[in-house]
Order: sequence, then C-alpha cells, then structure tokens
Amino acid sequence: MPTDQDDADALFGGAATPPKSPLPGKGPESRKETRVRANWHARVLLAGDRVIALNVFDLSESGIGLVSEVGIPAHTVLQLALAVPGLNEPGKITPVTGTIKTTHMTVRGHFVHCGGTWVTLPSASRDLLNQWVRKLRN
Repeated sequence: MPTDQDDADALFGGAATPPKSPLPGKGPESRKETRVRANWHARVLLAGDRVIALNVFDLSESGIGLVSEVGIPAHTVLQLALAVPGLNEPGKITPVTGTIKTTHMTVRGHFVHCGGTWVTLPSASRDLLNQWVRKLRN
C-alpha cells in the first residue's frame, strides 16, 4: 500500500535527499584552522549601542567562538572587544578590539554559541592572538 511519502516522492520525481552542509560535520562554520579553547571576557556592540558581555569559547587564526546568555545576530558585522591575558603575565590584560562577521548562532541549553571570522583586526592584535593560538595548541 502506498504511503504519503511515496505519493510525495512520485509527485517530485523521486525520494528527497537531505541538503548537504557546506562543510560536512561542521554546520555553518567557516573556520578551517585548528581551534583552541579559551575562556576570556569579551564584549560586543549590537545595534542601538547595546553592549553585551560574553566569553571567548575558542580561538583560531581566522576567527573566534563566543558564548553568551543573549542572542547575537548571525551574518552581521559587529565590533568586538577582548580582554586578552598576557602570554607570560596572566594577570596583565591587553585590550584587543576589532570587528567580526558572525557566521552562525546556536542555542545550547541556556547559552548561545556564536562563531565569527575577523573582518578587521590591527596587526599587533592579530600577532598576539596568533601567539595565543600557538601556545594553547601545544
């Protein structure tokens, strides 16, 4: 006996295949480099001059993963400020500011995970973050 799915398959020319993710197993994420875990304070500036406090979840040479209790819009360019600990003096904080383009927003329990790739980042800040990536990778 034909099912509703059989009828739909016949109408649309065969069984539907699920769409493929742009990066298999990675969802909408676009960073290809190795990511390292970090737990630093950060802030992002949303529309209407609304500042949201969040934490850095992971870091790579081309982007950053963030965690917040507030939704961050996907596919948006946002100003970001990080409190980066000193490489050799963890008590010394270096403020790093730049812009990211958010790639996705995923709700996980009570938290929102957001990924972003760097749009603008001063070269000295990029060098510092890349040093952290290398240090945390080892």
